[in-house]
Amino acid sequence: MLKIGYDAQAFLSPNGGLGKGLQLRNLLGRTIDKFSGFATPAPNHSGLNLIQEGASRHRVWQQVSLPSSLRRHKIDLFLAPENTAPFFLPSSVRLILVLHDTILQQGFQWRGLKSRLMDTYQRRQIPASVSRAEVILTVSEYSRSEILRLFPDANVHVIPCTIPETWFDPTPIETREDFLLMVTSSAPHKNAAGAIAGYAQYARLAGNSPAPVKIVGLSREVDSYKPLLKELGITGLVSFMPFLAEDELRTLYRTARAAIIPSFAEGFGIPLLEAMATGTPVLTSNVTSLPEVGGEAPFYFDPHKPADIGAAIATVMSDASLQLRMASLGVERARDFHPSLVSKLVDCFWREVGHV
Repeated sequence: MLKIGYDAQAFLSPNGGLGKGLQLRNLLGRTIDKFSGFATPAPNHSGLNLIQEGASRHRVWQQVSLPSSLRRHKIDLFLAPENTAPFFLPSSVRLILVLHDTILQQGFQWRGLKSRLMDTYQRRQIPASVSRAEVILTVSEYSRSEILRLFPDANVHVIPCTIPETWFDPTPIETREDFLLMVTSSAPHKNAAGAIAGYAQYARLAGNSPAPVKIVGLSREVDSYKPLLKELGITGLVSFMPFLAEDELRTLYRTARAAIIPSFAEGFGIPLLEAMATGTPVLTSNVTSLPEVGGEAPFYFDPHKPADIGAAIATVMSDASLQLRMASLGVERARDFHPSLVSKLVDCFWREVGHV
């Protein structure tokens, strides 16, 4: 049997590495204990027995320490779960690269210099990683088509994202509070500022009774958004939530009247799946992978037009019967990504590789 290692760095984070960490757990599947996880010598929040050795700084560890560890522990095949692999991977090690999307190649620009430099570094690392990979795993047919457009000779397989079974427990719309939810980040492709501008359009359309919006994922950037909120006249309607544990986030979805996912680009869109699984009506962008994942369940809008976002919110929030229909369609669509189905794809993949 092959000895398979993987980059477990995402598991050191208290939040489990968010989407990429979640997909890594999905890909390791029910045989996770048979794999060897490698990470820097930092506190381990995963509960897994990891091999933690080498440099403490992640980029130095990835490029210098990790290749040495793979050689020392006689790893046959290495799973690189976060879009890039070490430049100097041992020649004897076969590589499976998880490339979630091609968003880095699409030119979205961070505001901070450090973030821009990191994007440039990774953008240059991806082609080398792809050319070295025996197999590339991605999360949607949209991402697969984009990878093949850039790298026509790549061997690309799709294993979609999923979320834990505890999410698949919808709450009736009738019991929910009157607020909107947006789970996002400051990454430029997430379009947070555009969504806020769209929400302001909705607030004007709603007159004296707009539903407030709660935003998860921007609490560290609150000060940078305050001028925009003041300019738009919606300061009292927008709440920025701090980091939430998974059970707290799940409860927030189950309490919201609707969720907004306004991204310019996504490889999959886990917040979309989270919302549908909890029975939360979703308003989302009509671009990239989001229509593929959402199917007929969401209310779609053009993310480049705040007026379109505002009109979509106004339509959904003023129509209880539409909310019921969207919630029902969402629950049904989410079942297509249930962990029991995705785990079968994972097991089949590892059987083909020769591990199980």
